[in-house]
Amino acid sequence: MRIYLLEIILSALFIFSCSFTAEERIQVNTIYSLNDVIGVGIKVKKDLETEFPQATDAKWGFHKSREIAVIRYPTVELARTLGKTAGEEQTEFVEIVEKNIAHGTKVEKTKCRGLKSNRYGFNSKMDSKINSEIGIGNIMILNKLKFFEDDINFSSNPAGAVCVRREPLYSDFVIHGNLVFLGEPLMKDYGQGQMIESSAKTIEFLEEILDLLPIQ
Repeated sequence: MRIYLLEIILSALFIFSCSFTAEERIQVNTIYSLNDVIGVGIKVKKDLETEFPQATDAKWGFHKSREIAVIRYPTVELARTLGKTAGEEQTEFVEIVEKNIAHGTKVEKTKCRGLKSNRYGFNSKMDSKINSEIGIGNIMILNKLKFFEDDINFSSNPAGAVCVRREPLYSDFVIHGNLVFLGEPLMKDYGQGQMIESSAKTIEFLEEILDLLPIQ
């Protein structure tokens, strides 16, 4: 009977741990400096253009070949309130209604991603091939809507490619102390379209950076 009861307790703990989200993770009250951020190996490049209310600074750069952004606040409380709002706004993914826009209005940095993205269910919703004459086959394009952007940038896409879906560059964020980290998801091309990693994997990558920050 005791063994059976122990199995039930262990199963409950396992289910609880699996449902543990990034927002529920244990928070710290540490105030980090920009030098602390640079010290973990982030190659800071430039400032974000967006003005984040009461933020000390907002930078973007690279870590392990992925682009990340860091918004820093003077207090932990501001990071957990205003920083949470900033993170949600910069990672807001929306269903396409006009043109090829799949990002919120306040998203600063965007990226064109292909149709074959399992993460947002596009395989089931938009399982079609590109037709060079009319856009996307088997989908009716209404006269009042423009599906593709007028100012498509082909520099980062294969020759002749069309930006079908423009998403937020940063898909997920985590808050740690007075810092808000935003991360770019890893993309892979398997020959039949791009596949985007899960949200859990992107957050795992960001949390690996958090582990490198100094313990204070």
